[in-house]
Amino acid sequence: MKKSMYAIVLAGGKGTRLWPLSRENYPKQFIELIYGESLFQLTIKRLRRCFDPEKIITVTSLEYKFHIINQIESLQNISGQTKQKLKKNVILEPCPRSTAPAVALAIQSQKCASSDIFFVFPSDHIITPLNRFASCVDRAAKLSRKGYITIFGVKPVSPKEGFGYVLTGSPAAGGYPVKQFIEKPSSKKIRSLMRRKAYWNAGIFCFTKELFFEELARYAPAMYKTCALPFGELRDRFSNVPEDSIDYAIMQKTRRACLVPLTAQWSDMGSWESVLDFFAPHKNNFSIGTAEFLEARDCFVFTRDKLVSLLGVKDLIVVESSDSILVMKKGFSDKVKKLIQHLKAKKVPQVKDSLTVYRPWGYYTVLHEKENYKVKEIGVYPGKFISLQTHAYRSEHWNVVEGKAEVQLGRKKIVVKKNESIYVAKGKKHKVYNPTRRMIKIIEVQIGSYVGEDDIKRYTSY
Repeated sequence: MKKSMYAIVLAGGKGTRLWPLSRENYPKQFIELIYGESLFQLTIKRLRRCFDPEKIITVTSLEYKFHIINQIESLQNISGQTKQKLKKNVILEPCPRSTAPAVALAIQSQKCASSDIFFVFPSDHIITPLNRFASCVDRAAKLSRKGYITIFGVKPVSPKEGFGYVLTGSPAAGGYPVKQFIEKPSSKKIRSLMRRKAYWNAGIFCFTKELFFEELARYAPAMYKTCALPFGELRDRFSNVPEDSIDYAIMQKTRRACLVPLTAQWSDMGSWESVLDFFAPHKNNFSIGTAEFLEARDCFVFTRDKLVSLLGVKDLIVVESSDSILVMKKGFSDKVKKLIQHLKAKKVPQVKDSLTVYRPWGYYTVLHEKENYKVKEIGVYPGKFISLQTHAYRSEHWNVVEGKAEVQLGRKKIVVKKNESIYVAKGKKHKVYNPTRRMIKIIEVQIGSYVGEDDIKRYTSY
């Protein structure tokens, strides 16, 4: 069965509800919340339990291509051969058209039979334990082989206005036939739905290739007309595909939907309160990072670098990042999106980027900046290089603090080891290469009349 099963991972979303950690240029699927890996990396590792690596397909946008590649390369305890298979199946959307066209693009990228099964998974969920998740995958696959589009449902633990709900009928064929989808109902409606034992829609789907396109043709014929084309033609015409989610295009219309209860612990990490609900649902005060609570009650703190102390307060959520702090009352998590819109309207730069900026070759973090000088931490991935370049207004001094760098300075190549440094004069051509199998880290000090990121001239060759 495993050989005929594919997993589609949707990783192109721009969700910012976990701001200030998530940003437009680095959304929540790429951030590390806990466990030492990102939500995307945890998703890939979870799927490897049920799917062959060459059948795990990641769909993302062009702007996130290098995030995906770098995160696959950084997966822990995964062989290089497996990483190559995962990278080979990264599919780039030419433009955003929502989830239904993205799924069609992923399916058409594979040489597969019409009876092969495709699962669709978001890239920003946490599900534990893995054995229960694997059991639900097997159950969903069996249902889909019987001619159903299977959806995973989660029993609600509390009323959530931001979720979709699913009403089901009596058990049949190993699942629960879907009677109705209700998308983001009011709080009054939610209480009624919970009395009727409705499920949360977990956003995980399963179907055969044949059934997906049959239902797409039946309920979204304009979309089907382009999505049924071979992969190359679909990619070329992707901007012409009507934009719609798989929920609206198919799931809320089909009569062939069946629900499998997801018996594992699940969270979509859709808000800071959902993070708290997953990790510590019944604790008085809880922190990820270093925090102290004195005469404080029912508070949550997320911090990476700083000590956060709460005194004499209650029902607060505090999130600290390198350049921003969010303080909000519990119950306001769903309004973070409104806050982001407010900040965006005021052109606040922290909406788009943080002090850490990711590049195809690695990352840099601005540690300190004043007029005429700037200090950065630079990380270069194994086998990657920072392009040959010059600066018109600044000089740079590099100190290698981890690993070994190969530096091209003018026509010379110099190996700079840990605890060694090198000076790059203004106007001098230079390039940094990581020849090792581990990340190298460099502390860079820029000094000059202008230290903006646009003071750079790149060269394709020496």
